[in-house]
Amino acid sequence: MPKVIVIEDQKPVRDSIGEILEIMGCTPHLVGDGQAALDTLLDTHFDLITLDLNMPSLDGLSLAEALSAQHNPNYDTPIIVISAYLSNNTLSSLKQLGIKYWLPKPFGASELLGLVRKTLNLKE
Repeated sequence: MPKVIVIEDQKPVRDSIGEILEIMGCTPHLVGDGQAALDTLLDTHFDLITLDLNMPSLDGLSLAEALSAQHNPNYDTPIIVISAYLSNNTLSSLKQLGIKYWLPKPFGASELLGLVRKTLNLKE
């Protein structure tokens, strides 16, 4: 079962993503704060990171930069950015950090399922 950390400050969205991941056989770890997520990511390996950009204490882009800047258990873990704020500048920054996957909010369950399967190379 792939371990996925869900980093999202809005509880209803975080819970929905977690439920979708459980349905597809993943083990979600739900975190609502960027700094708490970074602390967890520096100690525990995950197979996938889903990341909101607009969060209190540490925004998603800063979190992704911190992960890519230092050796840690998730240095090469794929990231799916899930955000309502995906401007061209933001997408350019994500690409510079090596992030290849993003999903605009609002999104459907099938869109998330498809992207997680693609990112983790899972069969339907």
